[in-house]
Amino acid sequence: MTNTDQLVLTGPVGATASFNGKEYLYFGGTNYLGFADRIELQQGAVEAVKKYGSSFSASRETSGTGLLHLELERKLAQFKGTENACIYASGYLGNQILLSVLANPGDVVICDEWAHPSILEAIPRTVKEVRFYGHHDLEELAKLVRGLDRAIIALNGVETGTGEIAPLNEVLDILPEGDFQILVDDCHATGILGEHGRGTPEHYEIRSPNVYQTETMSKALGSFGGFIAGSKEFCDRIRETATTYIGSTPLPPAVLGACLAAVDLVMRESHLRQRLRDNAEYAASKLTNLGFQASFYGTPILFISNLDESGAKKLHLRLREAGIIVPFVHYPTSDSPGRLRLVVTATHTKEEIDRLCDGLSMI
Repeated sequence: MTNTDQLVLTGPVGATASFNGKEYLYFGGTNYLGFADRIELQQGAVEAVKKYGSSFSASRETSGTGLLHLELERKLAQFKGTENACIYASGYLGNQILLSVLANPGDVVICDEWAHPSILEAIPRTVKEVRFYGHHDLEELAKLVRGLDRAIIALNGVETGTGEIAPLNEVLDILPEGDFQILVDDCHATGILGEHGRGTPEHYEIRSPNVYQTETMSKALGSFGGFIAGSKEFCDRIRETATTYIGSTPLPPAVLGACLAAVDLVMRESHLRQRLRDNAEYAASKLTNLGFQASFYGTPILFISNLDESGAKKLHLRLREAGIIVPFVHYPTSDSPGRLRLVVTATHTKEEIDRLCDGLSMI
């Protein structure tokens, strides 16, 4: 039996969404560019199912590679400006796949203390040591790399709860001479940051062979599945050695069809990124005028920092009564308080943002 407090989607996700059979104005989730309910993705999914069925019914390494997998990898490489791309079943698996290829026995892995759980769970048991530095604390990171000639630094490109962008340029600047590789979990940056939407490195105009991104098609791209883009040699190395990739069932036709449509859209409709930033900045300004400390970092996620857990929960419930959903979430870390996760998308109108702020002003 469904918990009456649980939000259960009963329709597509957009600027508005149906939960438990009721229509709400929706400021949550990860449908940043509004692709999840675009007709192009729906048509792509339907056409792929009609042509290929519901599943490829085998691993990529046996007989499960379809033309759609190869087409999507070519298109993602075009989007990313790389030689190749490697797709896999879920964005969450990306850090495990990447670290299994990057990490050598005896390596040191250094993580931002807010690193996504998928990074922490992915660290191979063979590494020599795992170290942590305070969130975006570059002085502490500099101390941790001192005396090392090789390490892997792992961090989130965009923080899922606050919208902060990692200071990737400064991380690169403080690294000493040596073999240092940076893993950027860029799932919340893909499609959003950079001139072409290629993520955190492009945001800082960084093109370094030592920076690796794990990315997803389940957030701004509105579909599902993960990918790593890079040189053909590196992508082939993943295909040949990463057991998580080798042993996973590949993406099914419907998802591939939707993803192909999404990559076309993200390359063609670059204006949506500017609209998204404009909307989020507009919302942050209005929230600030209402007395909320709403931090805007140039991403869709607005962090209201002057709400404690109790206040955030009460605000969520009152907004819900007013027909507006701003999710109250607990992130899967031991010390994470409950907070509102307020997301403004490219498809919200100024009037809808005004309605959100009007609702907040009456609480």
